[in-house]
Amino acid sequence: MKPSILALAAIMLTGCTTTPDTAIQRVHAGMDREQVQSIMGPPETAAYGPGKDCAYYNLLKDFWLRTPWSLSNRYYVCYGDGKVETFGRVDAAPAW
Repeated sequence: MKPSILALAAIMLTGCTTTPDTAIQRVHAGMDREQVQSIMGPPETAAYGPGKDCAYYNLLKDFWLRTPWSLSNRYYVCYGDGKVETFGRVDAAPAW
């Protein structure tokens, strides 16, 4: 009886964890680079422009949303003066 209760509890707790793709939802304007990296991990690439720099991340989609041709989403986080100004999915990124 005890092992089945522990297995059930483990399955229920696994469903409550944050998937990589939802990590971007914890990012908000005003955070510094270290705070973002503690949530998102190190960026895959970065781009620099006048007064701005942007970090890019590839995050795995939730298991149930994956398809063979689309396993991850690409996100950007743009900083101004070292703080987050804008962030979101790359396919919906504003032009700057």
